[in-house]
Amino acid sequence: MKFSSWTVNPTRRGELAIGPLMILPAALGLCIFQFWPLGVAILNSFRAFNPFNHRPNGWVGFGNYQAVLADPSFQSSFWVSLIYMALMMVVIIPSALGLAILLDKRMPGTALARGAILGALASSEAVAALIWNAIYQPNSGLLDVIFQTFGLPSQPFLTDGHLAVVCIVIMTAWKDIGLPMLIFLGALQAIPPHLFEAASMDGANRWNKFWRITLPLLRPSLVLGLFMTTIAAARLFTPIQILTAGGPNGQTSNIAYFSYAQAFLFNSPGPAAASVVMMLLMLVVITVIQARALRSRSGI
Repeated sequence: MKFSSWTVNPTRRGELAIGPLMILPAALGLCIFQFWPLGVAILNSFRAFNPFNHRPNGWVGFGNYQAVLADPSFQSSFWVSLIYMALMMVVIIPSALGLAILLDKRMPGTALARGAILGALASSEAVAALIWNAIYQPNSGLLDVIFQTFGLPSQPFLTDGHLAVVCIVIMTAWKDIGLPMLIFLGALQAIPPHLFEAASMDGANRWNKFWRITLPLLRPSLVLGLFMTTIAAARLFTPIQILTAGGPNGQTSNIAYFSYAQAFLFNSPGPAAASVVMMLLMLVVITVIQARALRSRSGI
């Protein structure tokens, strides 16, 4: 018996041969720059290392994890990472949605505003951090000059731990708000206009339209934007390094900066790898919780 479903169309044999070759460069890139470093990090998290040449010299099992979990610096970095995630979600997601709604109206100046937002997104994190470092400088920075103009006292933007965390979040939001805004803008423009026309005929006001039509249809985009913001907050490093170097007293150090310090400042590759793995596990748990909390009845 012959099964026609297993018969390959002769005209498609070339496509079946070329298809894997077309995705091979992307697959190699993922393996080399994503999966291979991840596998090495997991392997190193169970190893002991020579502090002088950084070569593995034995297995410690979960010893690195136990040492990291007992470290007060890691505990502080863990909570600071969660604070970064919460603040960035609270700041970026509503702001990006509001900007997308304004730009969708095509008012005068929207093209200039869109270009400015995308320009900030295209700039490197190091350049953006250096610009905001100059803005936050005491006495000579732009913010302090504005405060002095209104007779307000100088503020310790980067030397007060709680204020420094907020300043880093503001700088990161200014830099990264463009990508979720583009996602929300594309989703807004994909909503059929006749839905709003029908709602207007039924007497719905702007708030009802937003709550009953816009927001439910934006749910997949909101979930994507939330995931991306969470990942960006978890890997936050360059602004911390340039603005505060983890200070004052480690109050702005997150897990990513803690891992960097362990690996390159304290010559402890094992604990550094263990902290990276725990950061990935934390991200998995948080994103799963977000997905279940935001999943619609349709299964999105």
